[in-house]
Amino acid sequence: MIFYFSGTGNSKHVAEKVANHIGERLIDISENTIQGHEIYEVRKNEIIGFIFPVYWYSMPTIVEKFIQQLKLSGYQNQYIYSVATYGIAAGNVMDRVTQALTNKQLQLNGRFGVKMVDNYVVGYNIVNAEKQRTILENAEVEIDKVISIIKIRENKDYIKKGKIAFITPVTSSAYRKANHTRKFYATQNCNGCKQCERSCPCNVIHMVDSKPTWVGDCTFCLKCIHGCKQSAIQYGKFTKKRERYQYHMV
Repeated sequence: MIFYFSGTGNSKHVAEKVANHIGERLIDISENTIQGHEIYEVRKNEIIGFIFPVYWYSMPTIVEKFIQQLKLSGYQNQYIYSVATYGIAAGNVMDRVTQALTNKQLQLNGRFGVKMVDNYVVGYNIVNAEKQRTILENAEVEIDKVISIIKIRENKDYIKKGKIAFITPVTSSAYRKANHTRKFYATQNCNGCKQCERSCPCNVIHMVDSKPTWVGDCTFCLKCIHGCKQSAIQYGKFTKKRERYQYHMV
């Protein structure tokens, strides 16, 4: 069983590849999933995974919210792992994952990381196509390595924390306190297609007069920005001239 969250497709790709190799089912984490209050039946020899992107050296708030309400039936210390996809480094994100799972009487056995294309366009531009290709090709090697460890259910840390991982508590706290919705807006290029509203995993986008508005607990995945075919969605003045990104092998 693999629980995953993905904004632009990086973590989804990792989840799908892991699932294909170890034969596990996929559950997409979203606000709708959380509100479903489902009890997940764990088979005796099943492997349980949590796969998600790193935001500000932390796991997405929606993933933490999901874990907080997670109900597993049949859990008897089956192997649990987590894979974090990141652009530069993962920081100490696995400390928070470990604590969240411990609070649910679940033990995290494998802690893994995979470097993917960094898509945080609020902070900087996306690297060019050639660099994207190199990053994604290298990622395939790393994913294969992670899969090989998961298959033998090894207790192992295989993740790049980075030189400034010690600032994780500060960045993680800032991420959780920030009002992420306040600078989103749609330009005149918006054609009112409602794709952003339909695809928002947190259900915070609502159409008003055929234009999207953002209200609610946003996990700041930027899926709306990267997924808009009109490039109409912006965040303050930071994203206007920056490229968009969605996972694909360039």
